Amino acid sequence: MNAIILAAGLGSRFKEWTKTKHKALLPINEVPNLERTIQFLNEAKIYDIYIITGHLANQFEYLIEKFPGVKLIYNEMYKEYNSIYSFNLSLPYFGDSFVIDADTVLLENIFLKLKPNQSTYFTINRTRQEKEWCPIIDAHQKVIDIMITDEERPSLSGISYWEQKDSEVIKQFFPKYLKLEKIKNTSLYWDNIPLYLIKILNVTVSQLEQSTVYEMDNQDDYLRIVKSIS
Repeated sequence: MNAIILAAGLGSRFKEWTKTKHKALLPINEVPNLERTIQFLNEAKIYDIYIITGHLANQFEYLIEKFPGVKLIYNEMYKEYNSIYSFNLSLPYFGDSFVIDADTVLLENIFLKLKPNQSTYFTINRTRQEKEWCPIIDAHQKVIDIMITDEERPSLSGISYWEQKDSEVIKQFFPKYLKLEKIKNTSLYWDNIPLYLIKILNVTVSQLEQSTVYEMDNQDDYLRIVKSIS
């Protein structure tokens, strides 16, 4: 089992903050957020961790020495292309993998409890009403669709797990999304690929406790998180 962490983005919604500091390294309880995530993964005996970098990539280099299993993959096109291109760089390592957004804030080590035996979207109930990606499941707990809505529904937390068989299906389809008009489309994400394939994948959901996972999209989010744990 390994982990792939997407950390190439500019973090433009943080405005001036992320001109000199990557948002994934903003401190939570005095620990850089991404460093805390890596610590949690290591505690759960997940040591092979691939971080896709781009913006301020040099700020992640210390993690290689601090955590021997960390490998950095540099996306030189982080300004031009979306996360589909970033994720493409990790495909050789994708399989039996957690996929984690670098701006996901974990306050507890959920990986000690998570022992998925099939591909899983980990979901949370958000306190604010904004449009989110919300999985739709059938009577057998299989994800059959994802709707983008501001309804009060469990939504994607920024953490998912992909078992080997589903990973292979996604990898085989990936080249269809590497066309210029798709990787330059800012409204598309790597998540659009499993969404397109969702009916032939075997994906379930697992609900996380709201107090364990937070989303950090902008300055207000960050300040709210820091205040809530102080």
